[in-house]
Amino acid sequence: MRKTVQWIKHKGRDIMLVDFSGIRDETEYLGAFDEMEAEVLAQPPGRMMLTLTDVTDTTMTPAITERSKRMVAAAREAGIPDSPTAMVGLTGFQKAVVQAMQFFRDDLYVASDIEAAKDWLVEQV
Repeated sequence: MRKTVQWIKHKGRDIMLVDFSGIRDETEYLGAFDEMEAEVLAQPPGRMMLTLTDVTDTTMTPAITERSKRMVAAAREAGIPDSPTAMVGLTGFQKAVVQAMQFFRDDLYVASDIEAAKDWLVEQV
């Protein structure tokens, strides 16, 4: 099984890179969310995490959307705040969903590529 979550450094800042790219199988995608949730919940309460999520060539399903909501709720319950999140690889429906979410969260950014995403994230702190 591939590793979905890794920590990278950019301009001296830690960024949690979540690589969902290329996952088209719903079961594999849900397992990748389990890995991401475990990493998020391992953080101390109150920690702001810069997060870069790559969804290039993935498929969004209702089950994946629901899993994402449950992960966010679990993080909030554990005292992990919403943190700046940059996303790359969004297309069509995915992009529309994130753009709708931007009305409620100004710390979401749709980036054209990974380097732009990393640069935006480090500017947020």
